[in-house]
Amino acid sequence: MYKKKGFTTGEVAELCHVTIPTVIKWIESEELEGFKIPGSKNRRITRESLLKFMKKYKIPTNNLEKGKPKVLFVDGHVEMHETFSSILDEEKYEIRCVSKGFEAGIAKEFLPDLVVLELSLPDIEGSKVCEYIREIPEMENVSILGISEKESKLDELLEKGFDDYLQKPFDSDALADKIKKLLNKTSRRKKSK
Repeated sequence: MYKKKGFTTGEVAELCHVTIPTVIKWIESEELEGFKIPGSKNRRITRESLLKFMKKYKIPTNNLEKGKPKVLFVDGHVEMHETFSSILDEEKYEIRCVSKGFEAGIAKEFLPDLVVLELSLPDIEGSKVCEYIREIPEMENVSILGISEKESKLDELLEKGFDDYLQKPFDSDALADKIKKLLNKTSRRKKSK
């Protein structure tokens, strides 16, 4: 099981059951995104680009995906970022917090298992960000939790692609419970593929 953020060509070869020269060929032909270490001939491949490559070519990703669950928080209230991080144990989760929908574009690179998404962001409606995420093939299994100070109808949010909803202000235990439930849902989706 690899929990690393970057891999050597040897590690990628082992994960993909090929030789190192094959991995180098993939990088040089730009099939697999990688980079050379400055002042060296050694190459490195990021977890995100390797995962994307393996999924594209239907190479089993079991050993690669067993790291910490990734949670992306998108909330326009920056003070909420600390609250989110304190609710989740950073030893068990990889957490990223952003404050604008535009910044949520990192989701494509971060490949979270769960997105906690505020419905009213400063630059865009949360439902538009949800639509964007749902259009990314690599994120077909991600769960999305909508949060808002305004009351919203769950059935309408489900139609827009959300998996669940929580109204602010919320109890930290309620958020933690929703997160665990939705991460289990993401895990079941991945296993059924």
